[in-house]
Amino acid sequence: MGDNEGQEEVRIRKMINEYVPYSTYKLNPDINIVDRVVKGLVMRKIKFGNAYCPCRLVIGDEERDKKIICPCVYHAEEIKRDGECHCNLFVSASYQSSKDEKGE
Repeated sequence: MGDNEGQEEVRIRKMINEYVPYSTYKLNPDINIVDRVVKGLVMRKIKFGNAYCPCRLVIGDEERDKKIICPCVYHAEEIKRDGECHCNLFVSASYQSSKDEKGE
């Protein structure tokens, strides 16, 4: 990982960890999912200049694209409906992963 990537990863992890206590959500308890999403956010921050949600398409329209900067404007509705946001970074306070349900 390059120095710039490492710095961006630290910033992004700090951002999401600071966001969670002020929201009604928590980070996905599966660290592999969190790591995967953070890596996607880092790559997009480096490529596009913003930490765009890695599961959404950046189209080049500044007004529309700003809606998908993490945490995106869609995550609250998705968590309310599905218990997790589309990229699975943020989950509801009552979220139980399939691993939890299987006792793994």
